[in-house]
Amino acid sequence: MISSNLDLKNDKPFYLQLAEAIKGRITDNTWRLGMMIPSENELAKEYGISVGTVKKALGVLVQEGVLLRRQGKGTFVASPDFSKSFSRFFRYDWKSGNTVETPGSKVLSIKVIRPDDIISDKLQIDPNQQVFRMKRIRTTQNKPFVIEDIYISCERFRGIETLTLDQRLLYPVYNEKFSTPIIWAEEYLQPESASSEAAEILGIRPNNPVMCVERIAYTHGDLPVEWRRSIGRGDLFRYHIIIR
Repeated sequence: MISSNLDLKNDKPFYLQLAEAIKGRITDNTWRLGMMIPSENELAKEYGISVGTVKKALGVLVQEGVLLRRQGKGTFVASPDFSKSFSRFFRYDWKSGNTVETPGSKVLSIKVIRPDDIISDKLQIDPNQQVFRMKRIRTTQNKPFVIEDIYISCERFRGIETLTLDQRLLYPVYNEKFSTPIIWAEEYLQPESASSEAAEILGIRPNNPVMCVERIAYTHGDLPVEWRRSIGRGDLFRYHIIIR
C-alpha cells in the first residue's frame, strides 16, 4: 500500500517524491542535524515502495549534501561544516608547536536595534521587528584579525544575550539552543577601507585596505536567519577555493 505521502496520480517519480518527503521531515525538525534516519528497509516499508526506490532517493539527497552515508553505520542528516571559512579568506594559520591555532572569539557587545532597510531586506523581516546586533572579534595568538557585525532576529533568538558566547562557534548554539540549524550560506567579497574604529581594533591605520566578507546564512526552507559582515586585515587576506 502506497503511503499517503506519495501521490499515485503525481507524474513525479516515487524516488523524487520520497526525497521531498525526507526533506520535509528535516525542515520540521523531525530529523535533526546529525541524526540517523531510518534504514532503507524501514523507509521502504513505511512508504510502501521498493528498497531500490529508497536507495535512489537517498542517493539524490546524498549528492545534494542533505544526507551523509557512513559505512557500516547508516545514513545521517548532514551537518554543514563552516569551520574552514576563515582559512578560505584570511591567513591566520600560524603554527603553535605542531598544531595550527584555531581562531579565538570574543563578543564585544550585543545590542537590540531597530533594523534599517538593508538589514530588513537581508533577513527578510518586517522593519518593525527588533534585531540583535552582535559585535565580535576573531583572534589569533590573542591578536584581533577580523571584526564581525552579526544581525539576527530578536524573536527567533530571544535570550541569546544571556549566554556566554566567547570562544564558541555560533551555529551549534543556534541549533542546540534555538532549534535553528544553519543549512547553507552565501558569501560575497569586497575590498573596503578601514574605518577609525576598525583600524583601532585591528591595529592598522585608518583607511588601510581591508576585505569585507558578507554572509547570509539560511535555515530550513531557505529562510535567512543571520546576516554577518566580517572585516579583516587586507595584508592577511587570501582567497582559496577548490574546483573539481
